[in-house]
Amino acid sequence: MKRSALLCVLALLLGAAAGLLLNVSQLSGRGLLAPSAASASAAPSAVLLNPQAVTITAADPDSNAPLLEAGSAVLAALKSGDIQTLATLVDGERGVTFTPYSTVDHHSDLTFLPDQLSQAGANGTRYVWGYTQGKGDAITMTLPEYLDAYVFNIDYTQAPIIGVDSVLSSGNSLENVQDAYPESRFLEYYFPGQDPEAGGLDWCALKLVFRDPEHTGVYRLIGVIHSEWTI
Repeated sequence: MKRSALLCVLALLLGAAAGLLLNVSQLSGRGLLAPSAASASAAPSAVLLNPQAVTITAADPDSNAPLLEAGSAVLAALKSGDIQTLATLVDGERGVTFTPYSTVDHHSDLTFLPDQLSQAGANGTRYVWGYTQGKGDAITMTLPEYLDAYVFNIDYTQAPIIGVDSVLSSGNSLENVQDAYPESRFLEYYFPGQDPEAGGLDWCALKLVFRDPEHTGVYRLIGVIHSEWTI
């Protein structure tokens, strides 16, 4: 009798373990991974991605590692303010386009080839990057000033959620990254709202858009999009 009872207990434990493994497998299949796949990739030592980040993906998870590595390299350059290194990550043919508020407009957004980006980081030239939402004032800044205000406005290496080919939040500005960059891929580093009095409207996000036209797994930066709630 005791032997039979012991066998029943072991069978129950094995069944519970199998059920747990099945649940984990189903969760990963839906593209919701924790900790972030980005932290498991070969990120540069200069950047420490948030080990507690959640990665939400709309693509094949197995193809994400090179893209996440490319994003990590860009974040490392932005965090250190190293525009020369950032320029080496930009697509040499397409250049990189900067969008201050979610909606990409290739007719008005500024685009820099790698050598132009290097020069802009060093020459102190003030550019008109667009116009502020609501007031419509010209955003006239040097490249380093723009990067501080409209790109790395918060430490996105610590973003709690990373979207892979997924837009995680939106305000009143049109989110058109897929239409503006067809046949490209993007990462969205997302901070949900933190201030209870703001009702969650103090969220912000940074989208990095990449292309790999030869499908070699080497992603080059072609778009940098700042997103936040706008009125």
